[in-house]
Amino acid sequence: MLVEYLRNVPIFSHLKESRIREMASMCKSVFFKKGEIVFHTTDISTDLYVVVAGRLKAVLIDDAGAEIVLSHFKEGDFFGELSLIDGRGRSATIVADEDSELAFLRRDVFLDLLLKDSKIAVEMMITLVSRMRKADELIESLAFLEVSERLMNTLLDIAKIEGHDHEGGRRIGKLTHKELAGRIGSSREAVSKCMKIFVSKGIIKEAGDYFILIPPNTNL
Repeated sequence: MLVEYLRNVPIFSHLKESRIREMASMCKSVFFKKGEIVFHTTDISTDLYVVVAGRLKAVLIDDAGAEIVLSHFKEGDFFGELSLIDGRGRSATIVADEDSELAFLRRDVFLDLLLKDSKIAVEMMITLVSRMRKADELIESLAFLEVSERLMNTLLDIAKIEGHDHEGGRRIGKLTHKELAGRIGSSREAVSKCMKIFVSKGIIKEAGDYFILIPPNTNL
């Protein structure tokens, strides 16, 4: 089962069958329930994790419990690469957004794989660069955009990636105001005010467990 799964993970998809089986034999599986924490910021661990099933998020949490969501991980994604590379503490807290299964490799095992196959390192660097660009975009939005602009950009991103055409707009799963606040680095109260304005203008429609996003003059 794990062999079949690893074969479809982008950074490993080029590997020969023998190497895939070798790697699978060195992986260990671990399960996390929704809301459980995989590791905290500054924890000293260096394993690389690959998402076999489920969905997780990387967050920064302040002393008051408020959080900023840095990124999400779904099936086929990996995380933990920064500590794996430099051996230092974790740079973010990873939380399971839903029940999840992970496969993980020890640092020494993965570095040995890199020495045997440099293309894994190239694929990892491509992913790292993509994540750095997204981090730059987040920093820029926090520095220069108003809450309403950050919220709309986030909703548009979700609609493009996860949405479905519906009633002239895009249907997306409903997120709580707290979850949206975490994604844009704002307060729940500020998000609630913006959402009320979006609803009054017909930009957002709420129905059951989903939103319908119909932003004016915007191509989804």
